[in-house]
Amino acid sequence: MSEIFTEEVMQEFFLRIEELTIEQEPSFGKMNAHQMICHCTDFFRMAMGAKKALEYGNVDPNEIKAAARQGKTVQTPKGFGQVEGNGTKPTDFEEDKETLKKFILEFMQLPINHEFAPHPYFGNLTKEKWERLAIYHLNHHLEQFNV
Repeated sequence: MSEIFTEEVMQEFFLRIEELTIEQEPSFGKMNAHQMICHCTDFFRMAMGAKKALEYGNVDPNEIKAAARQGKTVQTPKGFGQVEGNGTKPTDFEEDKETLKKFILEFMQLPINHEFAPHPYFGNLTKEKWERLAIYHLNHHLEQFNV
């Protein structure tokens, strides 16, 4: 998968999101498909500053990167855990899927010099780094539900 959010990458994610059903079981993790959709939308809310974590800088970014490279579960920033009830609450599955797609589109259209909110683990990131993280995150969670 590309590391840059192109139109083609966005459309591929949209198709995969459309394949999701509320009944799909995860191949790993504790979130259900509906919670995962809201969790992924919260990622974009965080990047754009609309949702803030409850703490910043308390996790070693190198530990996060190492866990991700090894395919291990990465700690969710405090305030974003769906299972713990801290993420955006799921409402209507199809509407929440559309909301995720809306946020992906908005994120992709931001200018290269957009001032993003700091990431709770990695601090200030460029658009390129946010894009790489977004692609990794979306792909990880869509694979979680085999789409």
